[in-house]
Amino acid sequence: MSTQTYYTLLTAVGAAALTNALAAGTTVALTHLALGDGAGDPVTPTEAATALVHEVHRVPITSVTADPENPSWLVIEAVVPSTVGGWTVRELGLIAAAGTLIAIGNFPPTYKPVLVEGAGRDLLIRMIVETTNASQVTLTIDPAVVLATNQAIVNAVAAHEAKADPHPQYVLAAGDTMTGPLTLSGPPTAAMHAASRSYVDALAAQRARRFFHAGF
Repeated sequence: MSTQTYYTLLTAVGAAALTNALAAGTTVALTHLALGDGAGDPVTPTEAATALVHEVHRVPITSVTADPENPSWLVIEAVVPSTVGGWTVRELGLIAAAGTLIAIGNFPPTYKPVLVEGAGRDLLIRMIVETTNASQVTLTIDPAVVLATNQAIVNAVAAHEAKADPHPQYVLAAGDTMTGPLTLSGPPTAAMHAASRSYVDALAAQRARRFFHAGF
């Protein structure tokens, strides 16, 4: 048992799902984070759990990445929008596509206000789960989800910058005019990438308050 006050555990069902996926050469698709208020009391996570003590809301996951320094740690992020709330988050659940509770964790009691109360903000939730093989999981994105976490933005920009010609519509070759198609006159420059990175850093600085939740 972890000596930490706040931590996460793979459930027995979740551990079995990951083991079966590893044996079959498949992956477990993750879709949501479930939030609960613990029915008003602190929560002690257990491997036997199949549901939260008292779930109050469920949000689509926006980012799943392996921790760069600990490849067996999955970093899961989701955003609780300002339009929902009125409860205190005390527990978290990691939900797979089939509705299975893969992991469960307790959370520092955090009240999530709702706009009608006179205060509202997005709440960025980060949950860290230890697995034996982070490559066993994949993320199923709901196209209706428009909120993005800092990590999701960074991932998208990194993929964009890795392209050989990411800005063909903005740079004119010598002699070109605005009357024809725009073409890239050369590879993306370091200045272009630096500008993109500065923009992402500015977005990250404006994101909602970040909460860290780790289990190891």
